[in-house]
Amino acid sequence: MARRRRSLHFVPGGNDRMLARALTLPADGLILDLEDAVAPDRKAATRGVVGEWLGRDFGGRERWVRMNPIATGHGRADLEATIAARPDGYVVPKPGRAADVREIVRVLDRLEQKHGIPNGTTRLTLIATETPEGLLNIREIATATPRTVAISWGVEDLGAAMGLGRVRDAEGRYLDIPRYARVMCSVVAAAAGVEAIDTVFTDIADLDGLRRECEEGVAMGFTGKISIHPSQIAVINEVFTPLKGAVDEARELVALFNEHAKRGVYAFTFKGQMVDAPHLTRARKLLARAGVE
Repeated sequence: MARRRRSLHFVPGGNDRMLARALTLPADGLILDLEDAVAPDRKAATRGVVGEWLGRDFGGRERWVRMNPIATGHGRADLEATIAARPDGYVVPKPGRAADVREIVRVLDRLEQKHGIPNGTTRLTLIATETPEGLLNIREIATATPRTVAISWGVEDLGAAMGLGRVRDAEGRYLDIPRYARVMCSVVAAAAGVEAIDTVFTDIADLDGLRRECEEGVAMGFTGKISIHPSQIAVINEVFTPLKGAVDEARELVALFNEHAKRGVYAFTFKGQMVDAPHLTRARKLLARAGVE
């Protein structure tokens, strides 16, 4: 069964207290951050801390490392210092072109061979819209390597790079450019056959706003969301977990499709509605999000 990635939680890579607490949180995955959460003069020391923590028991949670951009000297050093601990994958910030992703793959190919790690098993999640160039090239970035299992999008870095005065309106909704980036992330992820992970919600005190944004994300096709505070994880998990009634209905629909297919029937009435192949696809995707067969 595929891993569920409803909640991926950012943890500063050099903070032992937060790292210890993170191992008690209900997140599906933890992202140990070597980029924004670490000052330039602390990055070398923090790599050692992250490498040590990666060797601990994560209780079934996925172990991710957010590396620095590969275009910086720090990015390659992040990979070299942490790959021996065999993280599940790396979160890649600010890829501007497919070539940036392919450069990471070349480094990983070499390091996996060096450390006896099966080739291609180290996965990537790409934060593909943190620069204007990345947003324009998001499709080629998302399809640059089969190592990619998910793409996400970034709003704050994109807004800063473009000099946007703000990224949300007075009601907290994304303005046009961030919303375009969000839509493109979802569409491109679907086209590439990878997961779409929604970006962070920065107002950690507004759990109602977080819930609304999660519900909107589900409606847009996102399968999970990145969290930045422990209080956000329960809301994210709840919203991105399909309700039992929806799961039961999806199971029933899939079973009926299988029965009808035996007779060569691929469109029929289900609970008063005509259903066909797209309904089957949605039902199967919902069951995958629920983590059931």
